Amino acid sequence: MHLMLCAPCSPEATSRSPETTCLSPEAACLSLAELLLKLRCKTTLLSKHRYTVAYDRGIQAHQADDAAPWRQTNSRLTTQQFLKRQLETGRRISPIFAVFGVGIHLFRIDWLHCADQGVAADLAGNVFETLLHKLPGANQEQRCHSLNAKLQAYYDRIGVEDRIRSFDLKTFKRPKKSVSAKLKGSAAEVRCIVGFLKEIADEVGDPSDPRHTAIQNACKHLSHCYQALAKSSAACRDEALYSSSQAFALQYHALHLTGDGVSFRCKPKFHMFLELCSQPGVLPFAFWCYRDEDFGGPIARQSKMVGPWKNLTAYSRHAFDMFFMKNKVPRLVEVTC
Repeated sequence: MHLMLCAPCSPEATSRSPETTCLSPEAACLSLAELLLKLRCKTTLLSKHRYTVAYDRGIQAHQADDAAPWRQTNSRLTTQQFLKRQLETGRRISPIFAVFGVGIHLFRIDWLHCADQGVAADLAGNVFETLLHKLPGANQEQRCHSLNAKLQAYYDRIGVEDRIRSFDLKTFKRPKKSVSAKLKGSAAEVRCIVGFLKEIADEVGDPSDPRHTAIQNACKHLSHCYQALAKSSAACRDEALYSSSQAFALQYHALHLTGDGVSFRCKPKFHMFLELCSQPGVLPFAFWCYRDEDFGGPIARQSKMVGPWKNLTAYSRHAFDMFFMKNKVPRLVEVTC
């Protein structure tokens, strides 16, 4: 799970919990730094959804209604409560928390990983698996070919550039019976298929089948979440993200309860998606990491080394050398007014 640092302030920065010991900024920074040094902690990650919920281990990712425990004010963790729980559960703490002013209110959830490569990919895989038998064809391969033909027609009509080139059963088939289906593809490819999910569900779904109706509603609400990111939706973005993500989650969980116990299974990224869509005033496009991902891929490919290597310094030097050779040095010009 990728979390990113950003600058917006939080109520936590100016208010303290009644259970929190009041310390001066210098004392708090010093005591935390000493604690980290004593523990000799080196690395950690704000794992999945645990940093946003209370100590109750019974909280589940699918809980989306207004009365969900994680939505309640008294269920939110402060930075000190989060660090305390990390220690109690034997988890290591990142040294970044020793920096003065750094708290969990500075971390934001990335849309790319919780939506594109999270709930959207899961929904697409399960929808294709569930509705595949409604498409023409004598076997699964032929039906998948029919589905691909409709997908390519959708691409041409909308003008999509990030297409799934080789679409077959392996693109969304379960790796094993105990694992739910998931669409395989890059974040850009999955993002461009959300609108197609709604179209194919409305086209081949049976209105008399409650599960098909639930699939149609889930696809519609997820599509609304993506549409809420557009500039034209700025006036009602917060309400649209909140209500549509909540409705999507309820439909998705209902499909899991009425299925085989594997399909439409809610995963931790599900809660991350709900958390991101439920934060008023937070703009997902202000801190998502599409450019980071786009930059990392080409750099990794051009930095590939032949033969066994275990020296990180050599690999890093090779990466810089290859980047220097393949990119022009910027020309610095002094401008005087």
